[in-house]
Amino acid sequence: MRYYLWHRFIYMVLRIVVCPFVRYAMGYSYHKTKGPERPSLIISNHNTDLDPALVGMCFSRHVYYLASEHAFRNGFPSKVLKAVFAPIPIDKTRADISAIKEMIRRIKAGANVCLFAEGDRSFTGTTSPIALSTAKLVRTCGVDLITFRLEGGYFTQPRWSRSQRRGKMAGFVIGRYSAAEIASMSDRQILNAIEKDIYEDAYERQKVNFIRFKGKNLAESIETTLFLCPGCGKFGTIRSEGDRFSCACGVNGTYTETGFLAGDSPFSTIAEWGEWQSGKLEEIVRDAGGESICEDDEQQLFEVKPTIEKTLLGTGKLRIDREALHCAGFTFPLKQITQVEVVGQMTLLFAVKGNTTYEVRSATPRSALKYREIFHNLRSF
Repeated sequence: MRYYLWHRFIYMVLRIVVCPFVRYAMGYSYHKTKGPERPSLIISNHNTDLDPALVGMCFSRHVYYLASEHAFRNGFPSKVLKAVFAPIPIDKTRADISAIKEMIRRIKAGANVCLFAEGDRSFTGTTSPIALSTAKLVRTCGVDLITFRLEGGYFTQPRWSRSQRRGKMAGFVIGRYSAAEIASMSDRQILNAIEKDIYEDAYERQKVNFIRFKGKNLAESIETTLFLCPGCGKFGTIRSEGDRFSCACGVNGTYTETGFLAGDSPFSTIAEWGEWQSGKLEEIVRDAGGESICEDDEQQLFEVKPTIEKTLLGTGKLRIDREALHCAGFTFPLKQITQVEVVGQMTLLFAVKGNTTYEVRSATPRSALKYREIFHNLRSF
């Protein structure tokens, strides 16, 4: 395989030179394991930007990774990423057959590949559901399966936060399944094994371990996840500063070093708030008339060429109603939108029929998650 020896060499150098710094910065501990001795597919949960490094340092043999296509359109940093690590780009807004083919090609050529099966980082600390197609992919690869679980990542680098905290993280190989074992299992059995092995509930673990994750401005940008106020029931009224968050209606609280919510917060965890929020959002969407369900000002709309570039189309209001998503003077009927995803903290990414992809960015904290959830709720009715 082209450049494989170069990638193996870089992998070895980085393990020696960079890994100690990463381990310190993340408070990371792991059990080093030899191999994999045979080409394998590694499947892990996912909560921090450095998860590929955290998984990779546990294995003595080189590992390739799948990475969201947006990481490939950042100019010079993307060129370095491709030259040094050669990750496999995958488009999150559609079934990316080319990414799957490339992954299988590398495995068949003798390499190991790691897949973060959730396809996204968690907003609330609980491992997201995994598609049955993942089990079908494992079977198609026809190689050994290794399941891996990362613990502590959600509180180290919350999806909604711009800052990192230092506490404790750990990584473990949970399961090893030979190609022969995989061949004897049904797709549902494979999926059940993966879900059981990589499942992580950050708050349930924290109730037992009670580890402090220290940092500055712990609550800032929490409104990118907490988009509904339990006091007034309005969108986008939560504001954060330092370790605190509040709404003009009187709801307020503190995000603590243990990740729990204190003060006058009506919930003790982000997971609890998120569960209430999901139920309330379903009611709001069901009862919505012809007016906008929610909206945000000063949003930038880009047209995206996956893995290549993005072009600014305009700046203006972003809003969604029962019929369409509107942004910067453009209207996208929901029946034409095939998928909506959130990239990073608050970038909204969506695809329309005809294979055109768009991205909406904001200079100030606002929730992209609410638009994704509203879209899925409207689709379910």
